[in-house]
Amino acid sequence: MAENFTVRRLTIPELPILTELFSYKNVDDMVQKTAGFMQKGYCDIFVLFQEKELLGEIHVGYCSTDEEEAEPGRRAYLFAYRIKKGYHNRGLGTFLLRRTLRELEAQGYTEFTIGVEDDNESAKHIYNKLGFREVLGRRVGQDDEESDPYEYNLLLRRKVSCRDFIFVIGASGVGKSTLCRNLYGHYRTAYMEQSQAPEFESFTGEENVTGIEEEEICWQWLVSSLKSYHSMGFCNVVCSDLDDLRVRDIPEVFRGYDFIILRLICSDYKQNYEQMKNRGEGLIDFELLEKMSEKISDRPRMVNEYVIDVAGKTPEQVCEEAVNLIETVKICREYSYEKQPREMFYSWVFANGLR
Repeated sequence: MAENFTVRRLTIPELPILTELFSYKNVDDMVQKTAGFMQKGYCDIFVLFQEKELLGEIHVGYCSTDEEEAEPGRRAYLFAYRIKKGYHNRGLGTFLLRRTLRELEAQGYTEFTIGVEDDNESAKHIYNKLGFREVLGRRVGQDDEESDPYEYNLLLRRKVSCRDFIFVIGASGVGKSTLCRNLYGHYRTAYMEQSQAPEFESFTGEENVTGIEEEEICWQWLVSSLKSYHSMGFCNVVCSDLDDLRVRDIPEVFRGYDFIILRLICSDYKQNYEQMKNRGEGLIDFELLEKMSEKISDRPRMVNEYVIDVAGKTPEQVCEEAVNLIETVKICREYSYEKQPREMFYSWVFANGLR
């Protein structure tokens, strides 16, 4: 979505602009009633603009005589969802609804209801895509501008337990890539690795970028990309393939975010050894692998870091344990943090003398 599209709350003085999307019989009456509800905190109106042009609106009710529709602080009711004629089928409705839900979730709302009529296939497609699937029941509505009542189904969406980022770390051969693929398939969001940084060769076209500088560029690219994904609304973004020494930077760089670090270890080194031996991917330094595994396993846990021992477990069991941690543990956003000594980590780039 281009930068000139914005979603925000409509202010009371701006209420007359809604006539650009709907033909009200009595504009003054609409403005007066809606302003009264907004002043009391009963509702908000989220609007979509492209620069100065109004393209869409969705009203949010925070309280209702019907608790299945809305309950203050927990469940919000969405209604009067409109996109300007001539602008349908461009993803604008989904964009507006997704941004509205994200804002409401930030306020602490965990459940959302919305009404849809049986023949409104385009709306049902959007709602289902964004998680509105449970039907609470049949309702009868009354359009303010029409005399005839209409029937609609009230759909419910519950907030999925989310983290901003899921970092998967550990020694070689413990199943990091397998777990990441399984988590990616489970959460269906995004999966990034530090090695995915776009190709680069030199700063000036002369001296090649290698070693410390190469790792620093890849790390900074990864951080900026992860935060960009987050700003666009992605949750449970899976991230792996970090240089082990970079792990200690995560709590510092991502302070204030909802992240979890899953450290995979294997207490059965024979299992780890067989896994690496069967890869068939070039020369493997097994002495180094054992020392690296010991160093990673013995290090004390950092903030928001949890350990999963993969010994004797299937990939499905490891994924189930990971999902349980992701969705149940309490995460710290604000904390004091002092980096653990470099000697507690192994780095392929900053050699720590393990050979």
